Amino acid sequence: MKIGEFSRKLINFMQLSMCKTMKQLPFSSGHWLEQFMISTAQYVLEEHLDEIKFDSKNPVQACLAFLYFMDREGFLKAGDYRLEDSGDSLLVQVERNNCVYRDYCLRAPIEGLPLYCARLSSFQAVLRHVTGTDYSTSLETDESGVCHGRLFPSTRPTEEIVTREEHILKVAGRRAILLPQETYSSLFMSIKEHAPHAIKHVLYDAGYRSALSLAGRTKTFYPDPEECLQLLLEVIKNDGLGNVELVSFNLTRGRARIRCYDSFQVSVENEYGSLYRSPQVTCDLFRGIFAAYFSVLLEQEIICEEMRCQAVEGDYCEFLIMPLPKKLWEEEPRDGKNL
Repeated sequence: MKIGEFSRKLINFMQLSMCKTMKQLPFSSGHWLEQFMISTAQYVLEEHLDEIKFDSKNPVQACLAFLYFMDREGFLKAGDYRLEDSGDSLLVQVERNNCVYRDYCLRAPIEGLPLYCARLSSFQAVLRHVTGTDYSTSLETDESGVCHGRLFPSTRPTEEIVTREEHILKVAGRRAILLPQETYSSLFMSIKEHAPHAIKHVLYDAGYRSALSLAGRTKTFYPDPEECLQLLLEVIKNDGLGNVELVSFNLTRGRARIRCYDSFQVSVENEYGSLYRSPQVTCDLFRGIFAAYFSVLLEQEIICEEMRCQAVEGDYCEFLIMPLPKKLWEEEPRDGKNL
């Protein structure tokens, strides 16, 4: 099979369309896009295993065997690729102009689409088949148009944070549900009606309790605090609660600043009226969530205060995260002495 110009463009259009569709998924779109590409190569392996003949478990030799097969099929030229071992990693180089997926790689960033190298994904499938090890990838393109890929043994978990088992949606292994904003609004308004004095504490505590298990489970998958935090903030965005941005994070001091655009609690207030008798910061559920996240990640008691709220003024809500002081107050002296 000799790949022609029309076939090459069609393959690239399919890649672009797939990425555009996957980008719309609310959960784990990057993960599933990568798995889609790996799975495509796995089908090729299953159908042509007798022809490829993997004679070695060496990563370079295994990937070269796959390249030679694709070369014989007329899909690419194996000589365009340079592969070499680098410790436990595999380095791959190819001039972008010689790659079948060149048009996709050039257009994806322009259209704001995720970029995943199909060739590296095919090598991921090969290495999983030959070595039994999952590999992660990284890719950079230099100014001369040469793509530098790297494959290395994966340290990521085998399961995604958000999964679906038949009709059951799960987040970090626990059942999750998607509810319209009206449901949350009704809950908030009911608390306001029956226990207005407790609503601030109830929302904070609900956010804190619900976020503890999610943060703990996620930390077992991603032990690095900053990586884990980014994933947790992404879950908030994917859940439709708001667009969260980590402004600063000082791991040593245990302090962070977070901004949230279009908080759903602000939306509730705009539509149904204020939860409180006087104008004030509103997003107490978020305060609890952030306090729980950082308490788990930093392994110490963390408090969160909302410094500004979009419900009052401005275009975003801002939260300050800090360690709970060891002494909330000092004893007042009596007769000039501390008790």
